[in-house]
Amino acid sequence: MVYSPQETGPTHMTAPASTPVIDAETVAWFWFAYESGLGLRRAKQTITTKLLPQGLTLAGVLDADPPAWQAALALDQAETASLEAAFPRLEAVSIAASAWEAAHVALLRLDHPLYPATLRSHLRPEQQPLLLSVRGDLELLDLPLVLALAGDAPDEAAVEWTCAALVELSGEGALPLAVARPGLDTSLVRVLLHMEAPFALVLPQGLLDYHPPANLAAALAAGRALLLSPFRPDQAPPEPAKPLLPHAAAFAQALAHALLLVTPPYPTGLLPEQPCFLRPGVPKTVGCQRYYTTPEDLFLELVETPAEAAEANAGDPLPALDLPAVVESAPPLPAAPVEPPVDPEALIDRLSELGNVPDSLKARLRRPSRP
Repeated sequence: MVYSPQETGPTHMTAPASTPVIDAETVAWFWFAYESGLGLRRAKQTITTKLLPQGLTLAGVLDADPPAWQAALALDQAETASLEAAFPRLEAVSIAASAWEAAHVALLRLDHPLYPATLRSHLRPEQQPLLLSVRGDLELLDLPLVLALAGDAPDEAAVEWTCAALVELSGEGALPLAVARPGLDTSLVRVLLHMEAPFALVLPQGLLDYHPPANLAAALAAGRALLLSPFRPDQAPPEPAKPLLPHAAAFAQALAHALLLVTPPYPTGLLPEQPCFLRPGVPKTVGCQRYYTTPEDLFLELVETPAEAAEANAGDPLPALDLPAVVESAPPLPAAPVEPPVDPEALIDRLSELGNVPDSLKARLRRPSRP
């Protein structure tokens, strides 16, 4: 018997050059991680410690007979038998991958050049997602990502300040990052969509069953938005008994190049190589390296601070992937009219719709940006 996953590879759909296709190797990784019977933890360990160091491809290994699998991947007899029994499901994964591509959902492998370097820097190897689900233009990941985090629910003035600061940071060349959850993140995404500013959004579910509202779908089509998920594409939306939001939030914190801390209490896992900036007037916290001053200063500090972690990954690790929490589902974002970029006065008018805009904020928005 010849085991040949290449014969069942998906038919590729046309995709942007920056979006990886789901090729035979990616199909093999997905099957190995989720359908082979080994379990995700064991599959990740085998890929990262046996397959990649030898310069092998999993599709190439599976093209041989089971005894060769056992030798190349250092499997025991029971594991090899499990793979052999599950091998017919590889074709089903290949067919599913074609449907994912048709829905513009791609998988990004841990060994892919586009895999975010921040995840390798900020997470221990066992925490790094083996596969990422993505939809949108991955070239946005070339920009430094800034994630706003709030402990206690921010008041109206804090929300206004955060939205205005991240809109201005976007104009400076950074990429706002948000998590699909109620509160500050929802307000921020609404403003970014309204301003036609680029951003990345982490979803606490698989991307296949997520149907973006019209304004977000338009931003994706225009290359202004990027959806990411650390879950398999067909992962169902979260249930209260099986929360996914804490995992998604920890993933977003690791993905970010810098954090903008809006209200205490502050998150755990702050890293020395990950700048975190405080909203003016809030108390400083242990682990936060410096105060935020202006969006321009934040961006200059951000691009001058490398996202490289010490080999020991200094600092407390981010929360484990199975953190307990109660999930609160984020409501769909309402459609907003698409309008061309506006000047600072128009931005102030639009932010005023959310409530009173302090004079200090108006002055900062009217200040000319640095060349």
